[in-house]
Amino acid sequence: MPRNRNKTADQKTLETLKKHLKGGETLIVGISGGPDSVFLLHMLLKFTPKLNIVVAHINHALRGIEAELDTDFVKNLAKKHKIPFKHTKIDIATLSRAKKKSVEETGRDIRYKFFNKLYKDYKADYILTAHHLDDNLETILLNFIRGSNLQGITGIQETSLYQKTRNVLRPLLNISKQEIVEYLQDKHILYRIDATNEDRDIPRNFLRHEVIPKLKELNPSLPKTVLRNSKNFKEIQALLEKEAKAWIRGNKISSQTFDLKSLQTLPAPIQKEILIQIYKEAEGDTKNIESIHLDEVLSIINKNVGNKKKKLNKYTVEIKKGTLIMKPCQS
Repeated sequence: MPRNRNKTADQKTLETLKKHLKGGETLIVGISGGPDSVFLLHMLLKFTPKLNIVVAHINHALRGIEAELDTDFVKNLAKKHKIPFKHTKIDIATLSRAKKKSVEETGRDIRYKFFNKLYKDYKADYILTAHHLDDNLETILLNFIRGSNLQGITGIQETSLYQKTRNVLRPLLNISKQEIVEYLQDKHILYRIDATNEDRDIPRNFLRHEVIPKLKELNPSLPKTVLRNSKNFKEIQALLEKEAKAWIRGNKISSQTFDLKSLQTLPAPIQKEILIQIYKEAEGDTKNIESIHLDEVLSIINKNVGNKKKKLNKYTVEIKKGTLIMKPCQS
């Protein structure tokens, strides 16, 4: 069991922050005005020695006057604590249609693009987001349902690099939503409520309100159980990643070309991880790569038939003259 299971929400959060921060760091903190991000901001304000906080807020233009009120709330919150407030407004619905992506994915892309700009402008040390224990459970279950690879079911990472260069810290991953809300209510700390979180037509919300409560009837400690299992998956993932990177270093012929015969001698889990790491090195992330895509590529690798091609999201994998070539798809 986690050693901090009997500690309060603020104690656990401050303990996590102290693992990563010494004081004096510049932080870009995503604040929506909801309970999770408001709780995170208050934890950062409690941290000693002092931190240099920049509040980053995005109006997604999805909720009309309610979204405007969210912006005013966060602006006033930042003003109260004498913290720089940076915001932007973007019509996510229109943009998602133009890009032919979901509103959720488009919103995430826009958020990190905005955070990245501030990260550069302020020469920040970290971008902080308020993802918590329940978010992690939902992400793992959604990825599992969608057929994600092993990386997807390891869950949300406490720290990560976004597009190789941006440090992202998520210090609330061992705190539940209930703990957050109870803390804020106990301290009489105000926050905003996003009514769209009740829309069950959104897959994450359907999972949150319809599926997870049923699963908790079987296991009331489901979020913590999944968290423990995700840590086991992370250990397996870390081992596979280490082996894959070592193979890539030893078998890279050029930036896009790798030795095929050596790859064919390896177990399938290592082969898959090698493909993932080659893709990640080229693209910066592995979004939208599912296990079925990897299996399709492995089928041409292990059949040992030359001049074969398979698409892997934005790249094409080609088998040619004893080599594996991964290059961007022709637009």
